[in-house]
Amino acid sequence: MVDPVLLQGDLEYDLGRILWTRLDEMTTDADVRRYFDVMVDRADLPEDRARDWVVVRSMGYLLWGLRHGLTTDPVRCQRLLHIFA
Repeated sequence: MVDPVLLQGDLEYDLGRILWTRLDEMTTDADVRRYFDVMVDRADLPEDRARDWVVVRSMGYLLWGLRHGLTTDPVRCQRLLHIFA
């Protein structure tokens, strides 16, 4: 299920959140990239803008998660940064 908040504003903005919530299902970086490509294609999003938002949102959530003592989500964010930054 996708959070209905995604229907507000730029779709690219929440692509990072969509990816990090499904990241455990994707075992390789190529799987993540393929999932990203499918989403960009199906939603007709500009790839550069979508990638940039994934990086910005992942970095922001990584820092927030570390500051608040999260253990799993920062690792997911680091993986996305490694793939897309």
